[in-house]
Amino acid sequence: MEATKMAESEPSSSRTNSLNTSSSHNDENHTHVELKGYLWKRTKLSRKWKKQWFLLRNSDLFYGNTPETAVKTIPLSNAEISETDIDKKDHAFRIKPKDNGRTFYIQAQNENIQNDWMQAICFAKAAGHQGDISQACTIQ
Repeated sequence: MEATKMAESEPSSSRTNSLNTSSSHNDENHTHVELKGYLWKRTKLSRKWKKQWFLLRNSDLFYGNTPETAVKTIPLSNAEISETDIDKKDHAFRIKPKDNGRTFYIQAQNENIQNDWMQAICFAKAAGHQGDISQACTIQ
């Protein structure tokens, strides 16, 4: 994939985002999704936007201030994923877990990165429910 090659050849920087996906058409249970990089996340209490490191591995989305401290998680099971114009931010989207009363607002640097993250999160969410057809990947 082009994104994988780009991530391997670029030096590590605060704007690095990489996407590695591998799947077999015959066995959908062996889908592996990984995406990592800095995005902006709206804080829960102050509602300010803070730069955070995100790591999507399989069906888990981790975040923190740095790659080493990315231990907080956003539950993806039954989550709604959609674009948003909150605070008039471009390239923002929201993740609203069904079993968690909180809505997470995230902003990417550009539309391509936003689309990569939204699609990867959607696939990871669906992969977390192997065999559950109701988890079809739809982005609102």
